[in-house]
Amino acid sequence: MKGRRTKVRLRDASIQKRLTFSMWLVAIVPITLIFVVVLWVLISTGIENTRRQSQMLLDKSVEEVDTAFLRAEDSIETLVTDINVQSAIRDYVNGSHKEQLDLRDFLRNRLASIPVVGMDTVNISIYIKEADKTYSRDMNDIELSDAYGEEDWFREIFERGYFLRMMEGHSVQDGRPVWILASSIISVHDGKMLGLFYMELDREKLLMPFEELVRGNGGAIFLEGKQVAAVDEMEGGSASLFSESSFLGEVEYRLSHEELFVEYRVACFCFLIGMVVIIFLIYMADKQLADWFSGRVIRLQEATRRIAAGDLDVVVKDDLKDEIGELAQSFNTMAGDMKRLIESEYLVKIESQQATLKALQSQINPHFVYNTLESISMMALVRDHYEIVDMAQAFSRMMRYSMEEESLVTVKEELENVQSYVTIQEIRFPNCFTIEYSIEEECMELKLPRLTAQPLVENAFRHGFEDAPDHKHIQLFIKRRGNYMRVVIFNDGTSIPKERLLQIRRFLEPSCVENPMDCYAMRNLSRRLRLLFGKGSRVMIRSKSGVGTVVTLWVPMAE
Repeated sequence: MKGRRTKVRLRDASIQKRLTFSMWLVAIVPITLIFVVVLWVLISTGIENTRRQSQMLLDKSVEEVDTAFLRAEDSIETLVTDINVQSAIRDYVNGSHKEQLDLRDFLRNRLASIPVVGMDTVNISIYIKEADKTYSRDMNDIELSDAYGEEDWFREIFERGYFLRMMEGHSVQDGRPVWILASSIISVHDGKMLGLFYMELDREKLLMPFEELVRGNGGAIFLEGKQVAAVDEMEGGSASLFSESSFLGEVEYRLSHEELFVEYRVACFCFLIGMVVIIFLIYMADKQLADWFSGRVIRLQEATRRIAAGDLDVVVKDDLKDEIGELAQSFNTMAGDMKRLIESEYLVKIESQQATLKALQSQINPHFVYNTLESISMMALVRDHYEIVDMAQAFSRMMRYSMEEESLVTVKEELENVQSYVTIQEIRFPNCFTIEYSIEEECMELKLPRLTAQPLVENAFRHGFEDAPDHKHIQLFIKRRGNYMRVVIFNDGTSIPKERLLQIRRFLEPSCVENPMDCYAMRNLSRRLRLLFGKGSRVMIRSKSGVGTVVTLWVPMAE
């Protein structure tokens, strides 16, 4: 019995309560649970994966640097134990000048043939101790005794006989930061100190693997507590990773927490995928509920359309006591009231008004307008009001001209219509403007669309002169140019702003699909020209402040 009462309460509940209950039941709770589970699983593994991947990249970068040093070490070991090199150094000390030059070239060639680390090498030199002479591979023979004679390492390498000494310093050539590799050359025959092998490795290029590491993953690299590579300053703390280099010692990689937690992004991505799945499930579940509501709404919608079509006998059947049920009952009441009201009062009145309107429309025709204008003209003539006579006759000619059916007229006929319009304007605005006509005689019988020039002259009055009370000037030119007739209307009134001019030109383009309420006359003329004469016709407009506005028509000649 209790379950039945619950079912009845849900059946009579409002739509808002039903949708709220459905959303909590099938959306909010599952989404929250899935978010917690997915985020916990992915975050717990994401941090460790990031640390492991970063450690592998650090070890790889250290290995690249160590490999470069190992290649340099192998090259040094090969040269300092070379019998030919040691013999050349011994012979150089006691040789003649020519022999020394030959031995110098031999030593340089030997240095040039060393398989070193390519562009990482800045300088390679041999120092002959007894001769106090230095020769370098690039023939830039900077004396090492002058550069390092006062340095402890330079003296100790001869006193203690180091095989390999590595230290930081600056290049003797250009002062750039380098790693210096130096090894004593000891004779294999008598153990005598012969000289010094000297190599400079570009510090910046050797550390390039570390630069590429931080550029791709962020963070900073430290050697013995000194920063050697970084993308930018780290904020919010960092985690340190370490790797041991055979030559550089301990290398520290400080990875910012932001980069360390990059796997959060993966977690968010997976969460979004889960969201999509959940939303799809919600859609499928809610669809069943929505279909029940939408079916009722659709029936009400169809009934509304039938009433709009004039069917006042429609009835919506919905006995439920929720908002839609109340709307259906109100709709049925409204439909019945409308039917009774229309049938009792308005139907008769509408029919009477329609009959009256038709009677009035049948009495208004062009002949009635012409006869009225003629009557006005005769009455004004009798009373010697000649301006009214001229205006009425000009307007009557314009009315007759515009209502004729032929689409093409001669230039002469179109010119007469323009003159009728100008006559009216001269009466309205005496001594305010002058108009100049320049029409070639051979153009008088050429054809152009009816109402071509008069709307453009009217535009000159409406837009060019309305804010310009001074005396203004209009020019109308019609000339023949090849297979085209060129019609030009110029006025020196107010110019068109640049933005508005660009807008008008866009409206006149054949590809324009806009249908604005303004610029109607020119757009209509442009379309009529294209319909009658094809793509060869054109309507062009130019306007310049202080000069005026000119509209040019190019009309293909139609005999």
